Amino acid sequence: MKFPWANVFILLLGGVELVTGFLGLVDGTPDWVSALHVHRIVGFSIVALLIWKGQNILASLLNSRRWRRAFVPYLASLLLLCLLLTALTLGLVWSHAGPFSFMGFSGVSWHIYISLAITPFILWHIVFHRWSMRPRFWAERRSFLRAGGLVIAGLALWRIGELGNQILGFPGSDRRFTGSYEMGSFSGNAFPTTSWLNDRPRPIDSNEWVLKVKGMVAQELALPYDELAKYEERVTATLDCTGGWYSTQDWEGVQMKDILGKAEVSPGAGSVTVRSVTGYYRRFSLAEANGYILATRVGGETLSHYHGYPLRLVAPGKRGFEWVKWVVAIEVNDTSKWWQPPLPLQ
Repeated sequence: MKFPWANVFILLLGGVELVTGFLGLVDGTPDWVSALHVHRIVGFSIVALLIWKGQNILASLLNSRRWRRAFVPYLASLLLLCLLLTALTLGLVWSHAGPFSFMGFSGVSWHIYISLAITPFILWHIVFHRWSMRPRFWAERRSFLRAGGLVIAGLALWRIGELGNQILGFPGSDRRFTGSYEMGSFSGNAFPTTSWLNDRPRPIDSNEWVLKVKGMVAQELALPYDELAKYEERVTATLDCTGGWYSTQDWEGVQMKDILGKAEVSPGAGSVTVRSVTGYYRRFSLAEANGYILATRVGGETLSHYHGYPLRLVAPGKRGFEWVKWVVAIEVNDTSKWWQPPLPLQ
């Protein structure tokens, strides 16, 4: 192998891409924008690394003896590389050419799905090549210089790409810091609709619907739609979907702190769960929940079914999967908000 160090670095950089991509996926505030910057820089570092990694690949493909001796490991390595390059290409095209879809899923969604598929291959590859990652390797001056060179190359290519977006007027210059593109802002119910996995219930009859408030409260509540629809608390907030689009709307409804205040939260409460009619739920700290509203209207219009009628959570600063639709229950817990999977499992 001509450049064995390239194999080690592509695994390392691939791991960094997975971690930073995940952080960017679950957080919608500028607080974590640095993770997304690292994600983009490392992506371009991998592009630069392909100069050396490509020569290793070519040498392996032409070495029939190695294929016969370790067919499965080499095939897995080749598959890993193909998936990595596909995810990388999708991310680059999305960041510059603008939004696109394939088979009903956005380009950035495919980027995420393929990256998740890569994870077990990277872990297996690290175990298989653990001899290459001995501590002495990382202590070598050459390793430090190569790592620094790849980071500088990635940073330079990233900035060149962003500058090119602006000079050439590519759609990528208009994307949000999360990588999402604007769609249907201030349009009432006309902005896009999405659901997590198969989260699509039948239309709800608001005459039979009630919002239940329970758990660590002094007084459990069952609030009908007509009572909640009287509230007119307004907030302008941006819904940023992990599918690669965002939409800013004027939302109207009832403040969560008013609901919790009416129920009288008990001392020792640690978090609030917002639950959908489908069973889907997300959990938030009390401080976070008090800053949210439960919306009945958007842009002056009653929420449509696919936007969560009769009631949906508006959680500024959170990604779209946290904005629970078709809300039927508010549960006050004695446990932390972290007592939930980082991404919904249903």
